[in-house]
Amino acid sequence: MTAARDAGCMDGMWLEVLRAVLYGMVVLTLAGMAFVAGVFTARKLEKPPLVKIVEEVPAIDREAAREAVEAALAARFAGNHREALGLLEDARRLDPGMRGLSYQFALTYLDLDDYEQAEASARRSVERDEETSNAQALRGWIILEKARAEGNVAAKGAEILARLRESRETDPLNPMPLYLMGEAYRSAGRPELAVDPYRRALERVSKTDSYLVTTVKAGLAGLRLNYKDGDPPLKLQEINGVLPPEQLFFGAADALLRGDKAAAAGYLAEARTRLPEKTFQALLQDSFFQDYLDPSILNDPQTSSPRP
Repeated sequence: MTAARDAGCMDGMWLEVLRAVLYGMVVLTLAGMAFVAGVFTARKLEKPPLVKIVEEVPAIDREAAREAVEAALAARFAGNHREALGLLEDARRLDPGMRGLSYQFALTYLDLDDYEQAEASARRSVERDEETSNAQALRGWIILEKARAEGNVAAKGAEILARLRESRETDPLNPMPLYLMGEAYRSAGRPELAVDPYRRALERVSKTDSYLVTTVKAGLAGLRLNYKDGDPPLKLQEINGVLPPEQLFFGAADALLRGDKAAAAGYLAEARTRLPEKTFQALLQDSFFQDYLDPSILNDPQTSSPRP
């Protein structure tokens, strides 16, 4: 009996050991499966790398963009309008958000007689509220130049004046729309009506912010940068046989570069009779005249009389 009982106990113990082993194997198996499943799930949930859809935005170089604009102004006033356009495109690439570029594009397209592009750029400048008064006046100027080319200024007179009035409403002190009103009346064969807007335009010229002053300063910079020894005299642009004030300054600058002090004095003497003295003196403060002009020639009666 005792032997049988001991045998039964041994059998029961082996069964318990076997059960424990089997349980352990099951636990290990389940753990292994859980681990594998976890790894698989983690890989599924892991975010795939984002597809690069948009190219990286190039770095903005504002300093280089400003230099490109300065070079474009010099090129434009030297008559190299295609070069100016390319430099403006460089500036836009270097700093796409630069304010005032649309206005400069419009001026350059106008120089190239591309009236459609000039109008689109000027309108964009107005829409972005950049150089607004000047851009509105420029839209009138574009219509005027196109009408001049087509020989129908009188027919476009009302449209031109409407644009110029918009410019004056935006900035009543801006001389540019008044100057262009004079141009429009003169081109339409009404010179008697041009006198008053011309006069008021000159009255509104200031030392720091005016169409005439900035035009002259930019032109002087262009002459300085582009002049080469032996260049022929600059061909000045007359209007009905009369040189506009800015052309007189350009003529004086060109004469100084060529060493012709008498001719320079003559141009400046004529400019002095047609501008307010403070405007004339302000323009003489430009670095060009500070570098090249001997002030004594302005007071020499032999050389300071207006040119014939």
